[in-house]
Amino acid sequence: MTAQSPHGKSLKIDCSQCHLSTGWDVIPEKISFDHNKETSFQLTGAHQGVECKSCHKSLIFSDIKNGCINCHKDIHQNSVGQNCIKCHTTNSWIVTNIKVLHEQNRFPLTGVHLNVDCASCHTSYSMYYFQTLSTSCFSCHSSQFYSAQSPNHVNAGFSTECQDCHTFTSFAWSADGFNHSFFPLTGGHNISNCFACHTPGSNFKGLTTDCYQCHSKDYLAATDPNHVQQNFPHICSQCHSTINWSGATFDHSTTGFALTGAHATLSCSQCHASGYTSTPSACYSCHQNDYANTSNPPHQSVGYPTDCTQCHTTSAWQPSTFNHSQFPISSGRHSGLSCSTCHTAFSNFAVFSCTTSGCHSQASTDGHHDGVSGYVYSPTSCYGCHSNGRAGD
Repeated sequence: MTAQSPHGKSLKIDCSQCHLSTGWDVIPEKISFDHNKETSFQLTGAHQGVECKSCHKSLIFSDIKNGCINCHKDIHQNSVGQNCIKCHTTNSWIVTNIKVLHEQNRFPLTGVHLNVDCASCHTSYSMYYFQTLSTSCFSCHSSQFYSAQSPNHVNAGFSTECQDCHTFTSFAWSADGFNHSFFPLTGGHNISNCFACHTPGSNFKGLTTDCYQCHSKDYLAATDPNHVQQNFPHICSQCHSTINWSGATFDHSTTGFALTGAHATLSCSQCHASGYTSTPSACYSCHQNDYANTSNPPHQSVGYPTDCTQCHTTSAWQPSTFNHSQFPISSGRHSGLSCSTCHTAFSNFAVFSCTTSGCHSQASTDGHHDGVSGYVYSPTSCYGCHSNGRAGD
């Protein structure tokens, strides 16, 4: 009878579900009580094979608490709290989620820390005592700081904030995480050897961002052009980038003479053979030979102006682009004609004829002018009336 049950008032099942009618002996195979359904404590993992009395010390089964600590001794000496399931499962005491636990406890394990033995940081690990540790790198790595020689951290007065130069994700002590933003290490400066610029044994201070301080040898050795003879400024960045020394990128437009067309591919010395100061910008100053040697038409003998831009562009010498606006040849029947088609005397381009190359012969012209008062055929008479080159004018 339940009134006589030694199990207390909370157990509401019939005695026959656990006991035999011939006595109070308990036959495990007979027990039909479902712990997972009848209670709030699921029997999983290792709990499934445990005898009832291992947990229920009293016959009043309700006199038990669900906390792990109520059955399991806290071998961690309250250093990690009493919620065992944060680290353990009912299957085993072995901890398999160490990485996740560290992500939840202020110090994620990345880089070389992933492979470090627990006892390296948790010195009381063998006694299962996990004391609270500082997240400061120096708290564990002070010995490395004091013993470092390349560079000597103590003599250099380096900060004990290791992450200023080192990264958590690294698997070595290389200072690949140093923030060098005050002098960005781009192009040729993106080097792994700090001592290429910083003298070994120095305190990494005192260097200037002035290019010349590091590259004076490059400046003195330059021959194309010779920087010393030409008295070039020491401001390397005016012509060079951090990518490489060759292929200088001087912005020539700042001089008032932009390099366009064929000028863009010339070497500096082709124009600056006599130096880089007081170089004239007039075309004729560089192209006198082109002017003197041109025979079609002969510029020099005809007395053409020396302002090359009236007919030429920087793209190429030919074709010339003389503005023939007085007699349009860019469109209509006269488009595409060469100069010699009309101008037969290269010594004087003021001389021209409308009848050269079989154009506008008298036989083809007279018939169009029947009844035109004052019409007289001559080699230049067309232009007298048709100054725009069109029949209607």
